[in-house]
Amino acid sequence: MNNIGRDAWQQPKAVLESLNIRPGAHVADLGAGGGYFTFRLAEEVGPTGKVYAVDIDRDALNVITQYSRVKGIANVEVVQATESDPRLPEGHIDLIFICNTVHTLQNRLAYFRNVARYLRPNGRIAIIDYTPTGFAWLFGHKTSKERIQKEMEEAGYRLSANFSYLSKQHFQIFHR
Repeated sequence: MNNIGRDAWQQPKAVLESLNIRPGAHVADLGAGGGYFTFRLAEEVGPTGKVYAVDIDRDALNVITQYSRVKGIANVEVVQATESDPRLPEGHIDLIFICNTVHTLQNRLAYFRNVARYLRPNGRIAIIDYTPTGFAWLFGHKTSKERIQKEMEEAGYRLSANFSYLSKQHFQIFHR
């Protein structure tokens, strides 16, 4: 989840720059895990923004809650999701950020049609997932960027950016 070697291939600074998040934004880190991106996103949105750390794993959310408390981070709110609903405030989210999680979602088409209600007008969904090579492919921890784009278009989104600088993953941003 949050191993220090991950920075070399995940390139969090470049990812955050590509997201172009404005101070005061409301961002959902969907599949937040131990908070690898959650706290970086919290820095980007600043004290007037909010990051919703969303996960179905209560233990992962407890880690984020504890870290937030110890570090005095007030702009992170944990959200216990279900497999079909991230349970976010409707019409409040500027960006839904999903890293290494899309391949776990059941019925992605219905899922992404459902999450549209949480986005503000001009809201975006950023998806980073493993490319279909190596160990990720063997263990099913991947979804091709072509498949994601097709499913997102069927769910009513349009591709607005496609980045290729991550060595193990693809990175796409969609909007309604």
